[in-house]
Amino acid sequence: MAKKLKSIFVCNECGATFQKWLGRCPECLQWNTIVEELSETITQKNEIPFENSIHPLSEMHSKQINRIGTGIHEFDLVCGGGIVPGSILLLGGEPGIGKSTLALQIAQQLATLYCSGEETMQQIYLRSCRLQIKPEKIHISSVTNIDHIESLIKTNRPQLVIIDSIQTLYSSEISSPVGSVSQIRYTASKLTEIAKQTGTCIVLIGHITKDGSIAGPKVLEHIVDTVLYFEGDFTRDYRILRSFKNRFGSINEIALFIMTSQGLIEVKDKNKLFVQSQKASFPGSVISATIEGTRTILFEVQSLVTATSFTNPRRMADGFDVNRLNLLVAVIEKHVKLSLSSFDIFINVAGGFAVDDTSCDLAIAAAIISSLKNFAIPHSTGIIGELSLSGQIRPVSHVLRRITEFTNSGITSIILSKNNINEMSIQDVATTLIPITSIVELTKLLLPQ
Repeated sequence: MAKKLKSIFVCNECGATFQKWLGRCPECLQWNTIVEELSETITQKNEIPFENSIHPLSEMHSKQINRIGTGIHEFDLVCGGGIVPGSILLLGGEPGIGKSTLALQIAQQLATLYCSGEETMQQIYLRSCRLQIKPEKIHISSVTNIDHIESLIKTNRPQLVIIDSIQTLYSSEISSPVGSVSQIRYTASKLTEIAKQTGTCIVLIGHITKDGSIAGPKVLEHIVDTVLYFEGDFTRDYRILRSFKNRFGSINEIALFIMTSQGLIEVKDKNKLFVQSQKASFPGSVISATIEGTRTILFEVQSLVTATSFTNPRRMADGFDVNRLNLLVAVIEKHVKLSLSSFDIFINVAGGFAVDDTSCDLAIAAAIISSLKNFAIPHSTGIIGELSLSGQIRPVSHVLRRITEFTNSGITSIILSKNNINEMSIQDVATTLIPITSIVELTKLLLPQ
């Protein structure tokens, strides 16, 4: 079979190929993402017989997926209850966020082959000693050739294979340099094929770009079964593991960890991370609740409203959409008749948590009014509700789960939409429920008489 080398141009973002260089990819419309690579063109073909691969759907039988527990409950929860044999996971995150630490802690629970192209075997050993990892089930290798890795997997038959990282793998069949789009695409496809053939679960650790996406072509995320992102603020100890794609479970789950000198520790009481003690209350501080997959998380919204010295007042938000903030400010000015045009407004979700749930609209509005009028809302009061443009309070989803979490955390009263109370089938709630229908009612309820 003769092969001929030629030059092609590949988009780093979507993986599309072109015959010449372009400043903007016509497929994904991204600028400066097209790079030149060498491609091998097959000039002669050998006839390969194909067997009949068509099967009636009626003959297919349902088979229960036997998941494998990793010993880390938070990780298993995000994966849908454990890892699936024969699946391939992609774990992305910023450098130093804890991807390799998490991978090594998972590796100690299963018969694992750890292939690292970024660290030497001695470095992996030193980290395992620091993390107090049990080394009995872990085998390490510095091999980065995909054919060699395939041989190791088929020979040793591990339960789990960890590739750190996918950008360091290469195949001698591809003439492009290590880390190129062609190499990443080919090696990921090859590993997927190996995982399906051997029933081995493979975890790929991936670098991320400046904009926070996993480096390499987007087709990489389409190839794998699960895409996980490891997030966190380096100024804080906690880390969040999110699922953005999962063929075997929900994509709405998150896992919470705390980074320590001994590695990652699962967070049992998640609300302590984002909510201060209820003993002290301050103007502009409000407690609310959001839903993340099967979890209900309480968080604290902080607002600062101060007189501006600029012609255009500033609107800034950390952990909340600033466009949504502008909308809420307009609703308050229109229906509550409070002038905010001469005030700077700053919103912060305490603990570095980020929310995009519209059920926290009412809490944001209450925090702004509280800071403006300089009165404190007790931390024993929780507020949930979506605020419409007409000033009406709309009901939120999973209200019983939110109320239960409020009650378990010591919240004694909850302000929410009247429609939510009418929809509730369970009336025996230990917490005092305060129904309202509009932002005007909320203002009258909160403002001291």
